[in-house]
Amino acid sequence: MPRARDWVELLAAEATAADLLAHREHLLESGEPPGRVAREERAAATVAGLLQQRRRRIVELSALNDIAQQLATVHDPADLLQGVVHEARRLLGVDLTYLALLDGDALRIDVASGQRTPQLVGVRLPADAGLIGRVAASNAPMWTPDYATEKRIVHRPIADGAASAEGLRGLLGVPLAVRGRVIGALLAAKRTERHFTEDEVALLQALASQASVAIDNARSREQLARSNAALQQALRLDEQLTTVVLEGGDLDVILALVRSLTPGELAWVATGDPAPSPAVATVVEAVGDGGDGMPVGGDGLVAQPVLAAKRLLGVLVATTADEDRDATRLVLERAAPIIALTIAEARQAARASELGRDIATIDLVSRREGDARLDRERMRGAGLDPRRPHDVIVVDDPTTVPALRQALVVLRGATSAAYRDQAVLLVRHRTDWAEAWPAGGPVAGLAGPVSGALTFRDAYLDAARTARALAALGRRTGIARSDDLGVFGILLSHTGPRELAGQLRRELGPLLAEERRRGVPLVATLTAYLENGQRPSATAPALGVHVNTLYQRLAVIDRVLGPTWRERALELQVLLRVRAAADGLD
Repeated sequence: MPRARDWVELLAAEATAADLLAHREHLLESGEPPGRVAREERAAATVAGLLQQRRRRIVELSALNDIAQQLATVHDPADLLQGVVHEARRLLGVDLTYLALLDGDALRIDVASGQRTPQLVGVRLPADAGLIGRVAASNAPMWTPDYATEKRIVHRPIADGAASAEGLRGLLGVPLAVRGRVIGALLAAKRTERHFTEDEVALLQALASQASVAIDNARSREQLARSNAALQQALRLDEQLTTVVLEGGDLDVILALVRSLTPGELAWVATGDPAPSPAVATVVEAVGDGGDGMPVGGDGLVAQPVLAAKRLLGVLVATTADEDRDATRLVLERAAPIIALTIAEARQAARASELGRDIATIDLVSRREGDARLDRERMRGAGLDPRRPHDVIVVDDPTTVPALRQALVVLRGATSAAYRDQAVLLVRHRTDWAEAWPAGGPVAGLAGPVSGALTFRDAYLDAARTARALAALGRRTGIARSDDLGVFGILLSHTGPRELAGQLRRELGPLLAEERRRGVPLVATLTAYLENGQRPSATAPALGVHVNTLYQRLAVIDRVLGPTWRERALELQVLLRVRAAADGLD
């Protein structure tokens, strides 16, 4: 028992190996059996090793605990990371420790402890370079007793040069990972050959975990700070933009505010409008081609599409420096929906106003109002000045309303509407319509001025009859009154249709009867023959018949109308044209 107590006392006193050896020699000199002394010595050495390992483990756990506590108090992650690499160097008994983070397609050494060369911190290594690249790519620890001769890694000149400058040989690396995603690596190095144990690998991994948490917390705080700042700025922007809208600001006012909030130049390019420069045009075209509503940028430009119901209304394009890009993008993103809403509301208001004028215009030309005061109110509802005389213009094509509005935009005091398959314009009276009508514009009937006993309805009926007569007479462009029709003006009188019917019976009655009996278009043949100057060679193709067929039809016409009808060719031609015009009016 005294012998065992002696060994225990030595171990309790943390005796060194030399102390244990001296105690063994003392026991042998005292006559103790050598076999028993050897067994007790081995047991004591084992216990001493376990105690030393436990003490080392306590030191390691204490260091890890200190680092964990610092995570909650240290605001600058650089300080904590420096502490991690310093503790790793001390606990593993290595010459150099350093930490590298992924930076795009490279690994950047951010902190180090024990380096010989000040240039080590800040070195950027290819993502696959050296042992550090292997660790980051595999997300697994790795060590080598001698870096220079290690064949499992990719040797890059920049990595090998840094290792050579530091004289590194034994090297251990473990990954830095956050939620399974590698963000870098932590390395411990000796300047001599070194084999690392599993305990050392585990210790460095524990330190790397602490470092990963510190980095993740710092990045989260930074992101949260940016998000809070962006949120506050967005709220301020929304408040400013909303205030402008609530105060009745139109698109120009909103764009002026956005310009004041962006550091660079701002351009607003509405869909269909030209861009102010080729660079802006390129970006606007890219936005249009994308069609996904996402902002794009290039050549110092930031572009933001303005969309309503997935329809592109235009593009905001701002020039910006790199440091102002995020702030500029935020301004454009917040302004885009406000601009879209403003444009949509303006279009709706314009459309509602346009529909109101259309209804008032149709009311003016479709009915008479016996009360002069109510007539004036109706004119005001259509956007017309009751104190001034007006003309009525009718085109036999309602689809021309937008084009006519655009062509006649210079005219003041005008309104228009589509009514009864016609385009109807009520415009301020003028005497030079023949010159003012757009070149190549559609054929139109004109009546007015409306004043006194003549109502808009009367003028509309007159202009509509004139428009139909002009179309029936083959006119394709220009504007005219009923008085301008000459001999064809009879069609627009109350007695004209009856007189025309009588004249037709007298002149062409027998030919019409023969046509009905034979079922052959004799009247159309006569019309084409006269229109083509009584030339069979031109008439036959116009009718789409053989010339012999034409001669046969002319023979019938000669027999029915008599041999002298050619002497009245001009009169018959006028009568046939009038008849065609009358058919068009019907």
